[in-house]
Amino acid sequence: MTHLRSGGAGLVVALVMLIVMSMSALALVRAVSTSVLVAGNFAFRQAAVMAAEAGSEAAVIWLTARARLPDLYSDQPNQGYYASLPDGLDISGSATADSKIAIDWDKDECNSRSDVTCVSASPDMTEDEAGQVIQYVIHRLCRSAGSSEDSANSCLLYRDGNQMSPKKGQFSYGASSRFKVGSAVYYRITTRVRGPRNTIVFVQTLIHF
Repeated sequence: MTHLRSGGAGLVVALVMLIVMSMSALALVRAVSTSVLVAGNFAFRQAAVMAAEAGSEAAVIWLTARARLPDLYSDQPNQGYYASLPDGLDISGSATADSKIAIDWDKDECNSRSDVTCVSASPDMTEDEAGQVIQYVIHRLCRSAGSSEDSANSCLLYRDGNQMSPKKGQFSYGASSRFKVGSAVYYRITTRVRGPRNTIVFVQTLIHF
């Protein structure tokens, strides 16, 4: 009788140990799966950041071809170009409660919001076989459209470092007399990449002409 009881207790202990080992193995599998998923998401994000460089470069090329021309004095929505930087702009396109203007990245009228001004981005670009969709929006950093040299306008201007220091340049808003006529104006390029697994990356670049 004692032998039978000892055998029954051993069976129970063995079953408990088996359950514990099974749960530990399941936890390990889940941990590994989560790590793989995180690593995969990070890889997708890095690929999207690299693809954004192509979009920024395309925007720079577009601007370079029109630098210092009257073409840049007015908006060109079909190219994703805007001659001024408005207040209340939401670059994400989600159109939050405080937004006045949003960018229509997904071509859905800014999530069908009727209480915001929805503006266009550049035409889509496809970077690679992964199907990453690249778009950009260019804002001239001025208070209003028109010539940056107009006394009624105010733009973020670049000053060559040799006017203050031989080591670095400076920038400032306003039509200050410190700036020469024809001072370079800053443009902000916002590039958005939408990749696999709903990966979305925004990259901003400042350039002056």
